[in-house]
Amino acid sequence: MIRARIYDVRNGDTDYRNMLSRNKDAIFWDDAILKNAQAGDVVFFVNREEKEVLYTVATDVVCTGVRSQHTWLKEFEYADGMYAAREGDEFRKYIVLQLEVIPPGWKWTKPLRHNGIADIWISGAADNASRSARMYDLGQLFDQGPARDMLERCDPHLKGIDLTVNQTKIEMTLVTQPKTMSGSKRLKRAKDEFPSYGITFDHPYRRLLMAVKTKPFVLLSGVSGTGKSWLVRKLAYITCTDSALRSEDYPGNIQIVRVRPDWHEPDDLLGYAMIRADMSRYHCTDLLRFIVKASQYPHVPFFVCLDEMNLARIEHYFSDFLSILETSRRKDGEIVYDAFISKENVAVYSREDPEFWAKLGIEGNPKMQAYFLSRGIVLPANLTVIGTINMDETTNAISPRVLDRMMVIEMEGVDIEQGLTTPAEKWEYPDTYEATATLTAGKLNGAEAYSNNLKTGTLIIRELKKLHQILQDSPFALSYRVREDVLLYCAYNEMLAANGPMPGNWLNSCLDEAICMKILTKISGDESDCGDIIEKLQAATRSYTACQQKLSAIQHQLRKTGFTSFW
Repeated sequence: MIRARIYDVRNGDTDYRNMLSRNKDAIFWDDAILKNAQAGDVVFFVNREEKEVLYTVATDVVCTGVRSQHTWLKEFEYADGMYAAREGDEFRKYIVLQLEVIPPGWKWTKPLRHNGIADIWISGAADNASRSARMYDLGQLFDQGPARDMLERCDPHLKGIDLTVNQTKIEMTLVTQPKTMSGSKRLKRAKDEFPSYGITFDHPYRRLLMAVKTKPFVLLSGVSGTGKSWLVRKLAYITCTDSALRSEDYPGNIQIVRVRPDWHEPDDLLGYAMIRADMSRYHCTDLLRFIVKASQYPHVPFFVCLDEMNLARIEHYFSDFLSILETSRRKDGEIVYDAFISKENVAVYSREDPEFWAKLGIEGNPKMQAYFLSRGIVLPANLTVIGTINMDETTNAISPRVLDRMMVIEMEGVDIEQGLTTPAEKWEYPDTYEATATLTAGKLNGAEAYSNNLKTGTLIIRELKKLHQILQDSPFALSYRVREDVLLYCAYNEMLAANGPMPGNWLNSCLDEAICMKILTKISGDESDCGDIIEKLQAATRSYTACQQKLSAIQHQLRKTGFTSFW
């Protein structure tokens, strides 16, 4: 069941304005007030003084406030904003999924208790009448959108409760029993619209969304014309939450870079330093400018599409990115990386090159200039690199070093009837942006993914140990990166249970996908290299459909040509 609470912001609480982000897409709140909050929890902030109600989802971002000697408020800085509260130590970030204006005359059917907090997710008959009243009140504020849909799915046990509103007895019908829907109908619904109550397990882009959330480097493999770059652009459309980025022709949160066969150095992607008239200059690329742009919109997922990525040797021109990915760490509640260009070098270029800030597109933005002077130009946590590849005689093989640092999704073949017998999907912005909330909330590390559900974690490790015994003395041995990625991928999929029904074999499906993405991709060689290993893997993965199909194809290629690979 969804964990949901109401917080009644009373008497024009000054903390509300001080803790609300500038564009009202996020709010922070004292963890000591909203106790035991977890990533994914729903909180309705109702502020009658400001005539606003927020439908929010909790993240795992928690910032520490420090008492200011000037304002005597607990202050902290996050992204491009300063936040302050009268009291508190730890402040959790909540993503605002919907904001509505409170109409004149609206009030609670029954006033909330003294602390202004009410739970609407606790099961049991004793509190159903009270919870129904709360949900009826919220239903008057949200007549449509993701908040309304969440209320309608919060708890089917509330159906049929009677309550009195303004001395009139009414039947509570806001929350209804969920209708039985076949798997095929649920899939059709997910394809026809983006469920406003959140990404569900049968969402058409679930696999890609979960891969992106697991790793900021994803590879799409398939023959030419299967829609790889199209899919990246579609992902940008359904996550482009900021209106400033939503142009009619193109979402501003995607950059397509077409790889050239003659690329050999990281300079081709990130630019390079040069000396002119004894002064340091920096040649900036479109990708570097896009990285700077992504840093200005930390609440929006950004995507770099490296098209035809293996036309050149990935480990050569992409080496700086591969190294930076290894520096990922959590600091002050957010993911941070080392810098592509150090803060010392940024200071030199900005001082000696009068056009440096203009080249980066922030000549009139002293706040962002100060940000890069203090941190260097770093990989933003909201940026994902998605590469597309074709495997033929004109392209390069993917090295194990690269495969170990990415998630690989093999695209399915072309559907000849697509767009003929059914309407073709369009590039358009949706009404609501659940995909963004899915990508930005609830980030974990491997240990957290394992311990959050020990039963699931134990099953995953048991399967990985079985595969490790087969591969440990081969060039395809499992690494800690593989273990981490598989745990995260399964954990993020398990979180989708809050948004809708999960198939009984969901873990089996996720392990099947993850093993193909992270383990089978490395299989290559002749009979002596992998013939015996393929047979053992077939025996160990009998319950995984995709693995069986892929291993059969790999084995068939080996028997036919004497050499094989995943590709």
